[in-house]
Amino acid sequence: MRRRAEWSYVQARLQSRHGERLREADWRTLEAAKTLGHFIERSRSTPLRRFTGPLDAQMTSHTIERVLRVEWRRYVTEVAAWASPAWQPAFLWTAHVPDLAVLDRLLHANAPAWAREDAVFAPLTGADRQLGAAELEGSIFSPLSPKKPEDGGIAGLWLAHWKSLWPRPSGADGRWITKLVGLVQDHTGQLARAGDQETSGAYRRDAERALTRLFRRRSGTPVAAFCHLALVALDLERLRGGLVRRRLFDAERRPEAA
Repeated sequence: MRRRAEWSYVQARLQSRHGERLREADWRTLEAAKTLGHFIERSRSTPLRRFTGPLDAQMTSHTIERVLRVEWRRYVTEVAAWASPAWQPAFLWTAHVPDLAVLDRLLHANAPAWAREDAVFAPLTGADRQLGAAELEGSIFSPLSPKKPEDGGIAGLWLAHWKSLWPRPSGADGRWITKLVGLVQDHTGQLARAGDQETSGAYRRDAERALTRLFRRRSGTPVAAFCHLALVALDLERLRGGLVRRRLFDAERRPEAA
């Protein structure tokens, strides 16, 4: 009974946030903005303002990337605080999903320049922009340090640690969280296989529909909270694309205007 009451409280907060998500018509209105400045301005009249508030039209695409990562981490921390203390570590670990590709680049001495300005990556980024095994082991990302070759890549290590953080969910929760993982993996796999001329819109819509069904089906459980975060991550994926495309387009137009 106590567990049900705890997750009923969380679900009420999630439903409120879920209802704030932009509908397709809202996205079309936002995406009609031609310039980065107009895009940011329009986004601030929507619930996306919690992510675009710190942005301005003079920022580089790298700075935009860094700011969005900071705001995503902030949002995950907020949602995690709604859950019981036992579940909070599992929620907080999801904040690092967008960091996995950057960590992989760090390990191969190919970190993006903005990593030195990111509060999470700056302590790990040396002059050669490479992250060594020792530095990884001593950081918040230590669970991603492979102990043996068969441990697999960073994504597999992240997933294994995330599962270890679950506070013994019920059998049903465990099965549905596994289903959620499969949905996310399908989406990222489709993006990885997409051709240069393909857009992510169709893949994102498929993932959104599946996640929304699961969010509703598992209402009042930890599964719904993870689904919500996955849906917000999809929104941020779309938002990031809109911001970066306009940043690059504005940069291309500037020489012509001059």
